[in-house]
Amino acid sequence: MERPTSKPIGHHYLELDTPALLVNSKLLKSNIENAKSYLKDTSCKLIPHVGIHGAAGIARYQTNFDHEAPVFVDTLQQAHSFANNGFKNIIIESPPVGTGKVESLHRLVNTAHVTISISNLAHLNLLKHFSSQNLSVLFRIPNKSDSVGVETHQTLLELVKLLEEHFEINWKGLITVSKGSDSLEESFKDILSAKSFLQSHFFTTNELLINTSNQSLTKAHPSLPSEITGLISGNYPFEINGYFPVCSVVSTVMSTPEPGRAYIDCGQKAISIDRGVPSVVNYGNVVVEKMSAEHGYLVFDTAEMNLEIGDKILLRPANYSDTFNLYDFINLIKNDRLESVIETTARGTFK
Repeated sequence: MERPTSKPIGHHYLELDTPALLVNSKLLKSNIENAKSYLKDTSCKLIPHVGIHGAAGIARYQTNFDHEAPVFVDTLQQAHSFANNGFKNIIIESPPVGTGKVESLHRLVNTAHVTISISNLAHLNLLKHFSSQNLSVLFRIPNKSDSVGVETHQTLLELVKLLEEHFEINWKGLITVSKGSDSLEESFKDILSAKSFLQSHFFTTNELLINTSNQSLTKAHPSLPSEITGLISGNYPFEINGYFPVCSVVSTVMSTPEPGRAYIDCGQKAISIDRGVPSVVNYGNVVVEKMSAEHGYLVFDTAEMNLEIGDKILLRPANYSDTFNLYDFINLIKNDRLESVIETTARGTFK
C-alpha cells in the first residue's frame, strides 16, 4: 500500500488521500466520558487497553492526561512505547519470555511501574533476578473462554508462597481474560474462587482484574461483582455513537467494471479482514464481497443506486486493533474536517 499524502489541517475528510484511517474526535471523547460514567458508582476502576489503538494521543484522553493512571498493553514493545510517551503505570499481558525480553523489562522498570501477568513457575523464574519496587506480578486465572493461566488453585497457592518468600517484587493480585459476553459470569466465578482459596490459606489479594477488551463495556458492567477492582476494556472509545462511526477508513472507487460491481483502493493492507470484512457506512445497500491485498470488491443493486469512479466509500473495520496496527498515523476528524494528525506510536519497530 502506498503511503497516503498528508493534507493541511481543515481539509474535509473526503478530500484526504485514500485509504486513510479516521477517528471522529468528538464522538471519541463522548464515548470515553460515557465509559467512565458506567463505573462511577462502583469501587471498580476502568483500565484502558491502549494496545488496541497504540496511540499515546488517544491514551491521554482515556486517562484524562494523568500519566500515573494505569494502562494495559499486550507486549513489552508496546509498554516501552507508552513509557517513552510519559505513561508511568503499565500493565503488560505477555510475560517476558527469553533473555532479550528480560533485559528489556529491566530497562523498562527504570522508567515506569510495571505489572506483569504470569501463568506458571517458568514465567515467575524469569523474574528471579529482579529487585525493584517498580515491578509487580498478577497471576492469571484460566476460565471457560480462556484456558491460559495457573492450572490449579493449589499451584496458585504455591506460586504465591514462592513469590512472597523468595522474590523481591510485589504480588499485586489476580487477573482473568473473558473472551465472550456469554462467559463473563463464569470468569467472575473463577477469579473469585481463586481469591477465596487463597484467603482460606491466609493470603489476601488487593487487586482482581477482568480483561474484557474485545467486548462492549455496557455488556460487562451490569453483572460486575463488587469484589472486582479493575475492568480492562479496549474497544469502548470506538463503539458506535450515532450515524458516523468513531473509527473508519475512507477509500475511493477506482473502477466500475460492470453494473452492480465496483473496486475500491482499500484492501487487506489498509483494513484488517482477519475477523470479518468491513461494513460500508455511507451506502446502506452496498456490501464488501471480498478483499485482495490492495483492493476491495463491492456489490450493490443497480435498481436502487449506482457508484461511479471517484466516489468515496466509508468503511467500518470488523476489528479495530488489527486495523490501527496498519497505519503510522491517525486522522482526527471534527465537524467533517481534519482537526489533527496523531502518530500510532506503538504499532511496531518496522514501519
